[in-house]
Amino acid sequence: MSAQHDTRFEDHFPIHVMVSHHTDVDEINHETFEIVRKLRDLHLDDKQENEALSGTITTYGGYQTPKKMMFLHRPETVIRRLREEVILPGVARYLEKAYDNKVETSRARLVSWANILSAGDWQAPHMHPSVGNLASGVYYVAVPEKPKPEGCIEFLNPHPVAHHHGISLTRRLHPQTGDLIIFPPYYIHYVYPFKGGGERAIVAFDVILQSTQFVF
Repeated sequence: MSAQHDTRFEDHFPIHVMVSHHTDVDEINHETFEIVRKLRDLHLDDKQENEALSGTITTYGGYQTPKKMMFLHRPETVIRRLREEVILPGVARYLEKAYDNKVETSRARLVSWANILSAGDWQAPHMHPSVGNLASGVYYVAVPEKPKPEGCIEFLNPHPVAHHHGISLTRRLHPQTGDLIIFPPYYIHYVYPFKGGGERAIVAFDVILQSTQFVF
């Protein structure tokens, strides 16, 4: 007679990553891309308006809007559509999965920015450790066809010793135009540099609670 047992499997500190591809958003993508490109052309060499020149972030080259701009709260109709039709519904889906309705989100706000990268531009490994940050995300406005891994986003395994047991040290995603990726703010990631022509434009954001209230 076999031994009796009571067994369960637990996910300790799971890393929930949501990848959502959006269709029928060509107009949103095109108009948003034009807004980011015009901002780049206007402020590329302005250290006050191009955060990539500040030396305080991990974007090397290209153009990145300052967080003070709060890109997703700009007045253009297309940015409102991007926020309300794509970003906010995606955030709601992610938070429901990642927090299982155990965190009060009514006071959450989006801190957002946009950037555009071209040949030689890249982002070094980083994470988003802001106090009260529930999630970080990237929406891909324009992604040119490139040989991999150019422009890909890669995540670092937070458990490096797992490599000794045959588990990869990284997880690479190959985003395309219209993808929304949301992940924990503590998940370290980076972006491979481009070569040749083309421009990659994204809108990134953090979901910040003004006052974190867990309801376990």
